[in-house]
Amino acid sequence: MFDGKTAKEYKVLIPSAFADGCGECRLYGYYHKTSGIFNVTGTRAGEGTRLLGCISRGGAASAGLGLLGRYDESGRLCFSYRGAPYTVEYYDVCLNVFSRNTGILESGVMLGKKAVILGCGSVGSYVALELARAGVGHFLLVDMDIVEYHNLCRHQCGIHDVGAYKVDALAARIRDINPNAEIVRARKPIEELNQKYFEHMCAGTDTVVVGCADNRAADAYANMIAARMGACFLSIGFWERAVAGEIFYWIPGRKMPCCACALGSVNTPKAETNYHHVYSNELDATKIKFEPGISADISFITIIGVKLALDMLNISTEGYVPRLLDHLRQYTLVCNTEKPEIGGSIVEIFSHPLQITRSLKVNFNKSCAADGQCMYE
Repeated sequence: MFDGKTAKEYKVLIPSAFADGCGECRLYGYYHKTSGIFNVTGTRAGEGTRLLGCISRGGAASAGLGLLGRYDESGRLCFSYRGAPYTVEYYDVCLNVFSRNTGILESGVMLGKKAVILGCGSVGSYVALELARAGVGHFLLVDMDIVEYHNLCRHQCGIHDVGAYKVDALAARIRDINPNAEIVRARKPIEELNQKYFEHMCAGTDTVVVGCADNRAADAYANMIAARMGACFLSIGFWERAVAGEIFYWIPGRKMPCCACALGSVNTPKAETNYHHVYSNELDATKIKFEPGISADISFITIIGVKLALDMLNISTEGYVPRLLDHLRQYTLVCNTEKPEIGGSIVEIFSHPLQITRSLKVNFNKSCAADGQCMYE
């Protein structure tokens, strides 16, 4: 290990807004002892942040606050810690955090986009963090469960989150990427959410509603809410052990069957649909033991859904070139294996691993249609 006293650079990373001056305030963020870097995130305590120090006009540090900032006669912000001077490096969340997305996804556009994540387990947590990395700035997280130890091998959260509500743990991870993200949390089923949640978060095609729960009823209800609000809808589901997965999307303004039309709305696991004999060898739904599989298999299928979500969020973005939306039909199957010794005889319908089946067609249901158009359209 190198000698930190001679090799490390003493530095304070701080939001660019401080360059224009501010009054006396306390500073919160993170301190990394081995690198000697203070990462200031703001003037208020956040999830996981600690009190680092202060900015004092008088030049004297408050009791117990080691990092001292002051503005010199020219208005330049200077820092010291235990008598040692620290260099100042300003950052901007939009320009710096998302700078490497430039030319692919424009941060100024993406920060105004919204995502409603219904189910914050292994799938929902992955979707939320990928959308946060893409620059989505507003989230509604819906889940009533708590993080448990058996979740950790698949969930995006860690051991320090065990015992916390999934929506709270995931909110903290999102803010690790974008501390300025707006996050609304609901610890209840989607069917019990007040209308005000959706009125605030659903803003036409600037919003994508993502169904990541484990039953069709929640997806059908979510699709209905999305349709009423003019938002896009995406569902990501898995077969047993994640030997394969299914992705379904719906876009307002297009003649497309909704989730209830295409896949049914019965309150059964996503591993079983209207054609449950295709997805499970067990005809009795009560005997299906739904296990979503290992993280690698879940992530492979989920990332395809994330790319579709980004395409839908940018339908109206000038100059944006869709990655998958023009290629995948409304309902897509993705397989992780075609080997029966892994997935049973049901996977023999696939000819090779990683096969993406995009030739499937879904239809309007007579009980959910009016003049050939989905009733929610």
